[in-house]
Amino acid sequence: MYTLRTLFQTHLVKPQGIIYAGAHVGENVGAFLDAGFESVLCIEPNPEDFSQLERHASARVRCVHAAVSDREGMSAYYMVPGVPTLNSLLKPDDEYWVKLVGKEMADAHAPARVEVRTLRLDTAVERHGGGVPYNALYLNIQGGELLALKGAPRTLEGLDTVFTEVNFDRRYEGCALFEEVDAFLRDQGFRLMYLEKFPHSGGQHGEALYRRVSDLPTPGLVPLSELENR
Repeated sequence: MYTLRTLFQTHLVKPQGIIYAGAHVGENVGAFLDAGFESVLCIEPNPEDFSQLERHASARVRCVHAAVSDREGMSAYYMVPGVPTLNSLLKPDDEYWVKLVGKEMADAHAPARVEVRTLRLDTAVERHGGGVPYNALYLNIQGGELLALKGAPRTLEGLDTVFTEVNFDRRYEGCALFEEVDAFLRDQGFRLMYLEKFPHSGGQHGEALYRRVSDLPTPGLVPLSELENR
C-alpha cells in the first residue's frame, strides 16, 4: 500500500499547494503536509464533518464550507446515514446500490436530502486560497468530479497534478465515468500516470493520478505505472 508521499515522489510531483475537495474531516491533511505541500485548501460541504475539519485550520491549512460544482448557489446534497464518505451532490443510483448491498441494506441507508452552498473551484481558490500557488488538486467528491473540473478553467491552468476518485459504474445519478473524466483531462493537457480499481468495490470505482504533459521530464514516454494499472 502506497503513501501519498511516495506516490507523489514516484510521479515527480513538486509539492507547492494542494486543493483538497471533499476533505471530509481532514484525514489526508497530515499526509499532504508530510509530502511537502506548503498550503492545503480544504473544501467540505457536510456541516458535521466541517466542524471536525476546522480543527486542522492553521496558517498552512485553510477550510471552506461548501461543495464544489460547475455553478454557484445552493444545491441538493444527499447524506447517507452512517456512511458520510458516500455523501454527494448527486443522488445515489438506487438500482446500483440495491444490486451491491441488497434492498434491506440500501433502504436502511436511504439518503437524506439537504441544501448546501456550491462554489466553482475557481471561486473557492480566488476567495479563500490566500493568494498562494496551488499546483495540485485532490478530488474525492463521489461522482461530481467532472462538474468540479468544468468549474475550474483558471485553476486548471496553474495545476500540474490532478489526483481524483473515478467511477467505472454509475453509482450516482448523472455521475461521470472514468472515460469522461479521462477525456476531459487529456484535452486539458494532462496524462494518466496511475490508475487503480479498488478491489473492495468490485472494481466499480478507484483513483487516478494525472500529470501535465508539459511538466514531465520525458513527455513522449508512456509511464510504466499507467500500463501496469490499466
